[in-house]
Amino acid sequence: MSFRTVVIKNRAKIETRLNWLVIRAEEEKWINLAEIGVLIVESNACAITTQALSKLLQHNTNVVFCDEKHQPQGHLSGIYANHSTSGFVIRQSNWTDEQKGRVWQEVIKQKIEWQSKVLDAMFKMDSAELLRSYIPEVESGDITNREGHAAKVYFNALFGQDFGRRDVNETNSALNYGYAIILSNVCRDIVASGYCTQLGVHHINQYNQFNLASDLMEPFRPLVDMFLLDNIMSIKEDDEERPKNDFKQKMSKILSSRVKIQNKEHYLDNAIQIYIRAVLKAVDEPDTEMPVIQNYILENREI
Repeated sequence: MSFRTVVIKNRAKIETRLNWLVIRAEEEKWINLAEIGVLIVESNACAITTQALSKLLQHNTNVVFCDEKHQPQGHLSGIYANHSTSGFVIRQSNWTDEQKGRVWQEVIKQKIEWQSKVLDAMFKMDSAELLRSYIPEVESGDITNREGHAAKVYFNALFGQDFGRRDVNETNSALNYGYAIILSNVCRDIVASGYCTQLGVHHINQYNQFNLASDLMEPFRPLVDMFLLDNIMSIKEDDEERPKNDFKQKMSKILSSRVKIQNKEHYLDNAIQIYIRAVLKAVDEPDTEMPVIQNYILENREI
């Protein structure tokens, strides 16, 4: 089972030898392809062979490419990851508004519940209680936008009344980096399950190639938030010894977090796969219960 997240930050040549990924930089490193769950190429000074890309796809490795600002820009996923893709996509295109509304309702309920638990963990009890009051108000399709109301309360409680998700600052950079890692893994597992990432249950932006992934990643966003609060924001802003973009190095380790789902603990990478497959089954089979994320287990705490 793949379990390693490999981040390439500096100039390197990436190729393969048999079943090994070979990274030729100042030091040459060999990593077994079967061990790599995610490869993040941060540097624009990297060269990667087409053979390496093909081998990574064969091993269902998630490859994320970053821009010149080191922010995730795109990812690589296979075209024929599932032999029944055509049938699944036809079924997906026929999802009814009732099916999609029900799934989005449950996704948002879980997201708000986990946001409230993050607030509890940060001793923001009043805001956490307010978010919990929103959960029973979430209707099919979240037509009253409880998600939006919860987000405003949530981020203001965590980062202050002046904080906005569109602001350009290190907090948002770290969040966006973590969210992009989650999104890329969700995309990979949607494609591997035979479905199309463009056709969402709530997101319908014609310019978004990842509408369905944007939908299904929502309950995992609070894990990124908690990871940031535990591992990144604890570093003092005036710490002169802190390397530039240190939060990216730390955030890349988020996939080693653990999640309890279906009464078993899994690393996040595997938990996402279990969750995505269960949600897709729940959309196709309305009598199937939606999967529930039971715990987030970070290095220093459990919520």
